[in-house]
Amino acid sequence: MAKLEVDDALLEGLDRFIDDRHRSPRGHMTRGEAASAIIRDWLMSQGYVPLPNDPDTITTALDGAEVPKA
Repeated sequence: MAKLEVDDALLEGLDRFIDDRHRSPRGHMTRGEAASAIIRDWLMSQGYVPLPNDPDTITTALDGAEVPKA
């Protein structure tokens, strides 16, 4: 697994994200699990990773925002 450098402000935000989710039945997330969840969510929302229920359709947000040429 690759290592990633993250500045202190992002680590603080990551820790707040973890604290917000440290409730039953989820249990405690590690920083790595939290970072993966955040990155996966963003990549899916931008169309770089397929949604769980739609694995064959990937359209990036930039491509989806293009105005069709008439």
